[in-house]
Amino acid sequence: MSSGGATALVRRAIVDAGMLESVTRLPEGLAPNTAIPLYLLTFANRSSHSEPMAKVADLRAQFTSTRRTRSITTAALEELESGLRTGRPGPRNRSISTRRFVRRDVRLAKTTNEGHLLSWRLTTFDDTPVDAKFLETRYGAGNGVQVDGVPRETIDLDPSPYFDDESGGLLKDLAAKGWAAQRLSNLLAAEPLNLSGSSDEERAADLFVPTGSSGAVSTGSPGAASGGRLLAIRLDGEPIHTGFLAAWLNSEQGYASRRWAIDAGSTGAHVRAVRSDPASLMRWADELIVPIPPRDVQETIAAADDRLASFQAELSTRRAHIWAFPDEADAVVGRVAGAFDESLSSWLEQLPYPIATALWAAETASSLTDKQLAYLHACEALLAFHSTVLLSACRNLAGSGAEVQAAIRRTLDEHGLGIERATLGTWIVIAEKTSSFLRHALESQDRDEIARVRQAFGDLGQSGVARLVSKRVIKKFNELSTKRNRWHGHSGFTSDEVRQRQIDELVADLLEVRQILGDVWTELTLVRAGSVDRGRDGYVQSVEVALGSKSPFRKTSLKVGDPMVSGDLYLARDGSESPLPLLHFVQLRSAPRDAQYTTYFYNRTEGSNVRLISYQFGSESELQDAVATLRDDFGELIVR
Repeated sequence: MSSGGATALVRRAIVDAGMLESVTRLPEGLAPNTAIPLYLLTFANRSSHSEPMAKVADLRAQFTSTRRTRSITTAALEELESGLRTGRPGPRNRSISTRRFVRRDVRLAKTTNEGHLLSWRLTTFDDTPVDAKFLETRYGAGNGVQVDGVPRETIDLDPSPYFDDESGGLLKDLAAKGWAAQRLSNLLAAEPLNLSGSSDEERAADLFVPTGSSGAVSTGSPGAASGGRLLAIRLDGEPIHTGFLAAWLNSEQGYASRRWAIDAGSTGAHVRAVRSDPASLMRWADELIVPIPPRDVQETIAAADDRLASFQAELSTRRAHIWAFPDEADAVVGRVAGAFDESLSSWLEQLPYPIATALWAAETASSLTDKQLAYLHACEALLAFHSTVLLSACRNLAGSGAEVQAAIRRTLDEHGLGIERATLGTWIVIAEKTSSFLRHALESQDRDEIARVRQAFGDLGQSGVARLVSKRVIKKFNELSTKRNRWHGHSGFTSDEVRQRQIDELVADLLEVRQILGDVWTELTLVRAGSVDRGRDGYVQSVEVALGSKSPFRKTSLKVGDPMVSGDLYLARDGSESPLPLLHFVQLRSAPRDAQYTTYFYNRTEGSNVRLISYQFGSESELQDAVATLRDDFGELIVR
């Protein structure tokens, strides 16, 4: 598929003759006892006289597993057959010119300001020429990077580059900020060095960067890195500020850039790692995306990051202080609490509407009694919504999440719980089992498994999915459930002073959830689907963005692979192959007189009906519907 030599000549002859009809990337592991990637190719039986076109498809995430044996789903094969028969694009297939199979391999070189000659290998796909325009786009104006020799062209039939572009979102975000983007290779004064703690070159390093899956970038001296080797990096002066670069590489986007560079520069079928030879380290550096905002912006961000780090250190000191002087605890909190008073309110507009409205009801409650109850309800809404999202993602997995549902059902039975009465304990079990299953898949280092999980979440990035299934967020949900049962379900008289203290605890817990989840709900947006049109490259669907605490919602349109059912709720991104349909345990219904929508959460079954409750409006806090409307959503969780 990708090699040179005689097979490359065969591929070129077939492509030039216009006889290649399609190339499909299949899941790894279909062939037992081997990690060799497999592809499905189909050929035309006569040459094409027009511009040769071929269909590329990606089925690597469309598999089921049984006792470590993988099989392609029937639905995926039917989708592929339909695309080949009709010529129409689908969620995982598209038609491209066969010229786009051209890959170019070239060696680049640059002499640094210190006189070091750096050299590295670069590969471009999609018939991308390595010319002056390309070099300027990748490395910036006046980069000094030269092409060493003549690029070698190869017909590469692996369709992965047309579907694997997680870094594209980062480049778009940097462009939206007006920031240039370069590669670390163009900012180096010398080749990266594996840290041994002895050489003068290491002692002169500006940065220390771990090549593993965890660990923080540090300046000046090696930090407490973990999960891999530590590289000593020397920068070539302008245009990058060392403090800014370290801060960015430790941010969520910077961590994602580091992960992509590790994956692109690594070898190994199962455990992928960057080799320690200079060529591999330069390849890693050339894959690492680095933003280059104006110098004054870099200095401002670096200074702000240092300041926030000092605040964090001061907070740690104050936390230690209250254990030495417990009588001063309230005074210590009072001196710093003001800085965080607005943070929960500012979170509202970044939250999905069902959570935001419940939290807004708590923020605006008048009495302490109402406020405490409303915050408890907001926590319930957060847990129910989050559990519904994770369960929906498991159902959205190619091949379904039957094994997860069976595990949930068993655990519910063991604890005397059930989906028939959705208590906090029920949602906790659902969150624990689904997050454990998804987290295990995400941490497997199996690229197809990771792709399958990302696709189940509407193509959300790996770091975003990791936040949603984090052990920390599940632990926090357990703590909130315990507090709710202790304070509301089994409590006597509560004074205003104690009630205020409980409210402060709940706010602190919610702020911690915000810190864990980050901006994930702005990356994977809750939408209400509208009308859909079919275009050449898929579907364009109008949606209402159900974000924040206010309605009517903002209207926009998204490009999607699979069309969404009009009126239903989805979690989606622009360009999602398969938007995540939200199970109907969370619904938007006709609203009372003073609002456009009201959110209702599934609560329990009552005979032939289901009870839905709202944490948004007290006067119309519940309604009933026929149990048949949720029969499919219950799936294997309910005894039929």
